[in-house]
Amino acid sequence: MKFDAILFDAAETLFTTRGSVGEIYASVAHKFGSNAPASEIQQAFARHFPNSGPLNTTEEKQWWKDVVRGVFEDVGMVQNFDEFFDEVYDLFRDSRGWILFPETESVLETCRSHGLKLGVISNFDSRLYSALKDLRILHFFNSITICSEIGYAKPHPEIFRAAIRSLGVEPDRILFTGDSLLDDYVAGQKVGLAVCLLDRSDRYFAMQSVHRITSLGDLLPLAGVSPNS
Repeated sequence: MKFDAILFDAAETLFTTRGSVGEIYASVAHKFGSNAPASEIQQAFARHFPNSGPLNTTEEKQWWKDVVRGVFEDVGMVQNFDEFFDEVYDLFRDSRGWILFPETESVLETCRSHGLKLGVISNFDSRLYSALKDLRILHFFNSITICSEIGYAKPHPEIFRAAIRSLGVEPDRILFTGDSLLDDYVAGQKVGLAVCLLDRSDRYFAMQSVHRITSLGDLLPLAGVSPNS
């Protein structure tokens, strides 16, 4: 089928952290007197993040601050928490905290050169704009849809509807990919998008009913685009 647009999740789809979240936080926390292992910090984030409630643009930094405070209350509080938080929060504004997957830029370039509209839909905050800019891919996108601006997070259908409206394309003419089975694949299907799951590590190999790809480059033939044309 011919598509008019491609919609991407952001983190762990277009780019990933420079090391694990636990490792990044630990590297800064150790400067503030923490001895918590990166693995414990990572586990604490896994406990606190899913239960943190909705993120909105007027309070997004405080939202993250509350999450991080809960993490370090679990693993051992750092000295000068406010100063620590400001430093680590700022790391995720740009390429100090993020790195593109190897194929990302070339796939975006190829898609744009074939006239496809491109969009991002993400449970991210407003730092996404500066991160995409510093990673030198912001200019590829016709639309950016984030939960802190919309007021709904994936898998809620309203954030998907907002992304579809911003692209100005009918849902069945949009190809969407992300790395979450529930928040991206299942939720995208429910609003009528053509969806494939980005499964870089073959985590869902046994799920034959799921349309998977293992690299963003696999999107190109699905979208009817030749990487060499």
